[in-house]
Amino acid sequence: MDTQTVCLGLLTFGEASGYDLKKHFEATLDHVFATGFGSIYPALAALAEGGFIECLGAEGEGPTQRKVYRITARGEEELKRRLATSQPSHKLRSELLALLYFSHLVPPQRVAELLDERIASMEAGLRHLARSGCPGEHRWPGSVRFVNGFASALIEAGVRYMKDHRHLLEQDRTTQP
Repeated sequence: MDTQTVCLGLLTFGEASGYDLKKHFEATLDHVFATGFGSIYPALAALAEGGFIECLGAEGEGPTQRKVYRITARGEEELKRRLATSQPSHKLRSELLALLYFSHLVPPQRVAELLDERIASMEAGLRHLARSGCPGEHRWPGSVRFVNGFASALIEAGVRYMKDHRHLLEQDRTTQP
């Protein structure tokens, strides 16, 4: 799945600017599909060029001006085609886990700090997911609620695991593989 496809999908919920899409990503998808303005705006430009979305004009003035987009009939067909033929992977890539793999070589206080910081960050993410505040949230289909619930469950399990098993990283540090 790429940023273009996700942007097309988000535009099925209604007209939006790149800024609106970024806010939607942050509110609901950030834990499962992270992206930023550097990916969203080029995706919107390519989608517009391909006739999959259209720009309805700009809102605001000056530096706060935002182009508003909507998906076209061609874009809806393209989205359905991409979703039907996609072979999505489900990977966990974590720099934290890669570092913790070698935590026996890291000062114990640093390991504790990393765990505490990550737990706090994950708990903040859970609070954020619980109150996303996205426009139209009450009209989201079950699929959106499923993905948000799945992400919450993964984060909750991760927090619980780190709290319950951090002792494995804090045990006798002279034991090496």
